[in-house]
Amino acid sequence: MTTCASCFVPAPYHCPRRRLVARFLGSLLVLGLGLLPSFASAKSKWEPIPAEDLAATDCKSYPGTSAEVLFERQTLDASRADAWSTHYERIKVYSPKGVEEAGVFEIEYFDPQKVWDLFGRVTKPDGSTTEFGQESFHDTVVAKLKGEKWKRKALAVPNLSAGDVVEMQWSQTVPELAGIYCYWYSQKSVPVREYTFTVECTTEDFSVFSFNMAQAEGKRLNRSQGRLEMRDLAPFTPEPHMPPQKDVRGWFLLVFSHPYLRWFAKPDEVWKRISSFEAEEFHLLTKPNYALKKEAARIVQGASSDEEKLRRLYSFCQEKILNFSYSDSPEEQKMWKRMSRSSEQSPADTLQQKGGYAHHINELFAALARAAGFQVRLGLCASRDNTLNVRNPKGWLFINDPLVVVKIGDRWTPFAPGDYYTPAGMIDKANEMAGYLRCEDDQVIFDQVPVSPAEKSAVTRKGRFQVDADGNLEGAVEVRMDGHEGSWRKRDWADKQDAEIGNDYRESITKRLPGAEVSAMTWENLRGSTLPLVVRYKMKVAGYAEVAGSRIVLTPGYFDHGKPALFSAEQRQYPIFFDHAWAEHDDIEIVLPEGFVLETPSAPADVGDPGGALGVRYQLAYKPKLRQLSYHRDFALGGNGAIAFQAASYPAIKALTDAIVHSDEHSLVLKPKPAPPATEAVPAGTAP
Repeated sequence: MTTCASCFVPAPYHCPRRRLVARFLGSLLVLGLGLLPSFASAKSKWEPIPAEDLAATDCKSYPGTSAEVLFERQTLDASRADAWSTHYERIKVYSPKGVEEAGVFEIEYFDPQKVWDLFGRVTKPDGSTTEFGQESFHDTVVAKLKGEKWKRKALAVPNLSAGDVVEMQWSQTVPELAGIYCYWYSQKSVPVREYTFTVECTTEDFSVFSFNMAQAEGKRLNRSQGRLEMRDLAPFTPEPHMPPQKDVRGWFLLVFSHPYLRWFAKPDEVWKRISSFEAEEFHLLTKPNYALKKEAARIVQGASSDEEKLRRLYSFCQEKILNFSYSDSPEEQKMWKRMSRSSEQSPADTLQQKGGYAHHINELFAALARAAGFQVRLGLCASRDNTLNVRNPKGWLFINDPLVVVKIGDRWTPFAPGDYYTPAGMIDKANEMAGYLRCEDDQVIFDQVPVSPAEKSAVTRKGRFQVDADGNLEGAVEVRMDGHEGSWRKRDWADKQDAEIGNDYRESITKRLPGAEVSAMTWENLRGSTLPLVVRYKMKVAGYAEVAGSRIVLTPGYFDHGKPALFSAEQRQYPIFFDHAWAEHDDIEIVLPEGFVLETPSAPADVGDPGGALGVRYQLAYKPKLRQLSYHRDFALGGNGAIAFQAASYPAIKALTDAIVHSDEHSLVLKPKPAPPATEAVPAGTAP
């Protein structure tokens, strides 16, 4: 069973001049991780297993489940900088599926976080036991993100059977940075009978908050000790395209010395105080000086509209100012070391030094916009990394993404040029549909980040192919990815080498089309913020078309052929929530094999409405003299801005997506061209 031992993510606090977005905090996290706690390695101490649990064959609260967490006990000691937590988890296995799930116990963590004192034990129903020590756990590198290595310690439990009880113990370092919080999920893939989180000792004041768990009970013992007890937690099963897990899954967080805690005693005033405090600090920070006014005038000179002025300012900040939140090249890091690295860096400093972190670039954009005559406010936004809805008494915990909100005419529009890969006119997809606080001096105003139109994230795909009499397809492909479709890939691939990216992309093709041979792959705009991202390649697919006797069955929709359905389950528990709106435009030409013609050709059936929530349109044409089949497909999800749907809409959405898959797999039959009729012979001696 996969158990994430380090299921916490640091989040920034809102220091007036230090607005670090959660996804940019990787480099800061290591500051709080010192040496391992200074005590000798512990020995395993196992508690007796009640006879009732050893003999149990099913979960009482949730019959039929594959396994059950009988208890998980987590104790945190934050009495020093090298804070750590200890874990003790006990799992009862009920079925072969549970054996499969619990057969490999995994603890994921990131380097340089430390995990130690790992012990395991398996107890059979007859009471016999087998123990495992640290040497039985194996290390692997799971992933690398922005220079951070995510690692995994795994134990393959041998001879596990239904009825066994699996126990694990381990310790791990926990970063204790002033003004951050740590979170853990308590609701797991199987039922949890008991989960106890204990703060044993801390040098700072703290608060523990629980979410989506009516059965959680907090007990504050004193300033440095407390406990959260959670019982009878239902299993959590993630679903494809669902809201942020923190909106639907049971979890809790520990907050150390958050600046807003001093206002939390009066929840009816907390938002007003936050808004006023942040508005004043942001106004002072982004006040433009002479140099900023001069630069803003130069940038917007000749612009014909407010939109054009802001687009120029956005492009300047994103393209001309080095963003160290997204770069770790040796040359740029040397430059950063020569610069002032203080979080107090002003917009004027950022302009002069031509570099800064993401929040510095946002602040520079705000100062330049003010210098150009715009009204500007700070927006504090939620994200899908946490929760989208912040309009509640605890919502201030999750407004971790700063936006620059500018008034254009009579409307306020959010910007974030510090998000290096997000083009002008868009906000990171993690923030779309999220609520944000527009900070004002004397009022509380919540707004929502709009969904970018589907056409802004269009994928334009072109294929020029030929198919032979054996059904083999060969040709050249070009794919252009704009908006979110290009930016999320560039962000995910930022730390990968070109060859690794090529292999990943090639694998995505061969997974859909087994046996495909991809060659001559080239990229355009792979590095940097420029969009669209373009890939070109040549490909061969043996047996792409099915040969059935003398006929060939051809699916012209190359780009979607072999794709699975978006949804497979017949029922759904959670709402549907897509990452963003997007469009697809396919232009395919296929030259048919010589000697074949189309047999009763037909176009795929259109589905839904691409201008509405979901739909696709098709066009087919054929030029007999060239033996050329033309296939055009235009798809959009969120063409009307709708990318979220209630669970009650699932049957309708599933029916639409299934129908689209059916139309995408529409096939045409090629048959041998009929031989021309024989010329009738003329009898000898007959005049023609």
